Amino acid sequence: MRRTAIATLLASATLTGAYAQTPADAPTPPKPAAPASAPSTIPVNEDVRISGTVQKFDGQSILISPSQGITLTVRFDAGPGINSMRKAKPADVKIGQQVSAQTKTNPAGGIQATQIIIYETGAEQQAGSEASTDSTKVVARVTGVETAADAPMLSLAYKEGERKVTIGKEAVIWFARPASAADIKPGALITIAGTKAAGGEVKVVKASIAPAGADNPPL
Repeated sequence: MRRTAIATLLASATLTGAYAQTPADAPTPPKPAAPASAPSTIPVNEDVRISGTVQKFDGQSILISPSQGITLTVRFDAGPGINSMRKAKPADVKIGQQVSAQTKTNPAGGIQATQIIIYETGAEQQAGSEASTDSTKVVARVTGVETAADAPMLSLAYKEGERKVTIGKEAVIWFARPASAADIKPGALITIAGTKAAGGEVKVVKASIAPAGADNPPL
């Protein structure tokens, strides 16, 4: 019995010591090694698109106001393609023009355009250099126009074939003509595509401008 009582006391002391603070004269346990730092990586440029009103342009940077009370500065180097945009109407779409059409499936059947950009000669992003198609966009040359009061139909030829697209009543149509930095004026509406570097600076790659009072121009 005496040996059993002593063993019980020793076990109790050992358990209590596990939760007690380390005595002052006890050796300090070694600190765990710091985890190895992750290898550094170089951030990849981020593609951005911004629409707003031009507040100031000094030839090297553009001050844009995307909304009231907010402004940002983007870098403008020589070289970005600039289009000047103005509104058009369905009757302005003609055979031989190069266009891009944002499309959607028509509930009544076929494909319907919700936006069309007509590229004048020299305008950036002409269909001849970007002849392609996907489920929501057709970039092509107009090869046929079937007039109709409710929904005119276009025949659009591109590298992979041809597609029939009706012009919906709500479709917004634009003319795009070549422009330059000299056309960027305070008060104009602008849409830019650019790249944002790791430091936050945005560099313009492509831009569309429209006169004050118009809608934000597409790219």
